[in-house]
Amino acid sequence: MAEEQYDEETTTRGPFDRWCVLIEETVGSGSYVRWELTHIKSFGNRADALEEAANLAKGHAPENPAKPRGRRIFRSGEDLWIVQVRGAADQNFHFRVTLAKPETA
Repeated sequence: MAEEQYDEETTTRGPFDRWCVLIEETVGSGSYVRWELTHIKSFGNRADALEEAANLAKGHAPENPAKPRGRRIFRSGEDLWIVQVRGAADQNFHFRVTLAKPETA
């Protein structure tokens, strides 16, 4: 199982003033491969969250592939990146970095 990185950062602002950076990616192997939300980090403002999201699109080390050989980054919106990572034997995996605001359930 991927190590989940949930930042329980507290701020003096209410939940609607925060921005979160999310990473969704393929974790596991063999018949246990699944798509999961593996990273949530909160920020007090959109500019800081946007900078972190862009940095993660360029530098996040996903669980799969274990030995990455190349990376292609696609920005499909102001707040969304899809990153394709090529591994050994030309296997391709991808992950998604999204900027989002939390809402109450």
